[in-house]
Amino acid sequence: MLLDLFRATPRAHPTTTRESAQPNAGGCGLAVQATNVGKQYGDFWAVRGVNLSIAKGVSIGIIGLNGAGKSTLLQMIAGTLTPSEGTVMVSGRVLALLDLGAGFNDDFTGLENLYLSASILGLPRSLIDGHLGEIEEFAEIGAFLRQPMRTYSSGMRVRLAFALLTQVRPDLMIIDEVLSVGDAYFAHKCARLLRQFREEGRSLFFVSHDPNAVKTFCDYAILLDRGMVVREGVPSDVLDYYNALIAAKEREHEIRVTETTGGQRQTRSGNGRATLERFDLLDAAGRSVRAVLCGATVRIACAVEFRQNVAAPTVGFLIRDRLGNDVFGTNTLNLGLATRTYAAGESMEVAFSLPANLGPGNYSITLAIHAGTDHREGNYDWCDNLLAFTVVPHWPFAFTGVAALGTTVEVSDQVRLLTRDCQWNQPIDFSDTGNAQRFQVGGWCVPERGHCWTQGRESRLAVRLPAGSGARLIADVFPFLPPGSAAQQVQVGCGKSVLAEWAIARPMLAEAEIPVALRSGTGESILWWRLPGAASPVSVGISNDARVLALAFRRIAFHPLGGSR
Repeated sequence: MLLDLFRATPRAHPTTTRESAQPNAGGCGLAVQATNVGKQYGDFWAVRGVNLSIAKGVSIGIIGLNGAGKSTLLQMIAGTLTPSEGTVMVSGRVLALLDLGAGFNDDFTGLENLYLSASILGLPRSLIDGHLGEIEEFAEIGAFLRQPMRTYSSGMRVRLAFALLTQVRPDLMIIDEVLSVGDAYFAHKCARLLRQFREEGRSLFFVSHDPNAVKTFCDYAILLDRGMVVREGVPSDVLDYYNALIAAKEREHEIRVTETTGGQRQTRSGNGRATLERFDLLDAAGRSVRAVLCGATVRIACAVEFRQNVAAPTVGFLIRDRLGNDVFGTNTLNLGLATRTYAAGESMEVAFSLPANLGPGNYSITLAIHAGTDHREGNYDWCDNLLAFTVVPHWPFAFTGVAALGTTVEVSDQVRLLTRDCQWNQPIDFSDTGNAQRFQVGGWCVPERGHCWTQGRESRLAVRLPAGSGARLIADVFPFLPPGSAAQQVQVGCGKSVLAEWAIARPMLAEAEIPVALRSGTGESILWWRLPGAASPVSVGISNDARVLALAFRRIAFHPLGGSR
């Protein structure tokens, strides 16, 4: 199936009496009425002259400054805006994440909004019912799924929206900056989903100000400025030009793009108050090199000439891999080196020394001189892809990736480094941001937003408590109750001894005592929970969640026997 977008079929503006409403020479565009001083009205073209044809399976990154027309363009592709001229033709099912609140009703629960979204997409209610377990597992919002959406944070909204994607599988997904919402853990889950989406040969339109995300997820990039396409092509080349565009907000800045004989694009921008005149990559002996042994010390040197007076200039470098991904960069300011004020006609030399702890492969060096911490504060001269070099294998051991991290390994017959002290009255937190994973030995699911489920019919926790007395365990828990179950039966033990038996029918604080005789001094104690009533939601017909669940832990605290709680 071909995704044919932005076919150049110009048509007149709906109101054809205005001269500005005449279509341009091809492409797609949208105009809005703008009000000037004195209530005079005129057309403002949010997007104009976009003319592209995108085949199925291609991922497109759309970048640009705020107000460049990115969101407007996506809304035309999604069908929520009608072009003033030209046409947008999309073949296949489209799912757009343009606005976190779009399509959601705050008075409906999350589950009701899932049904609503599925209905809008032409999907049956049975799809949600049949895959609710997977949706809940991906969203990880727990009981909030059945709470009104007005109680959700922005991160919870995007979790639910992305969870729906796991079942809808559209032909074209449109994403507008929503990956910036939510925690790092969930961002990784979404990244895995997008990679899988691409591997399945589906298409993606992706707006982001994160250059690494564009390079990772996109085959092609489009740079918009004032509603028009000013650059398109390989993401790394387009992003270089975008960085120059950011630095060129002042009229005195100039952007120059050249292409080497090997087809490599070089972008240079700046106001020319200071310029990079000479540069080289040197080995430890000061010889010019273009092939570097992995781990060898190198120097990145450059000479700067000043055309005007410049106070405290910053000089920096950036190393990129062959795909254009940023590997490492720093500058004089970040390294704590203060430079003086330079007068017109003066010059300076800067040399950065560093170990080439890089994986074998091809890399490029970008150099820049600017004010402040980066070139956006005042760009004097920024030169992308100025110098290319190759790193050849020379590390004592083989590895994969772009970073050569000096690594040693040790093996022990005893667990030592992972033994953790647990202090009196300091709770173990089982949420996704808590500390429980350092104590969990086995039988646990991945932590969710506010809790962690047991997995299977036994779970274990390893704790090293202060010596001197027995301990009282207090656990904040709630059960998974299959239909017909009055309570979840739980046995709590330490070593070979049973400490307590719990019947958990509702969220509660459950207790058990650990006698001092069962304590192993300052050594580690293994606590266990046996859960004969554990079952998977799929086995009892509740959802497709195949995890074997019994008890969810929120927190556990330990108190000395005889002490206050």
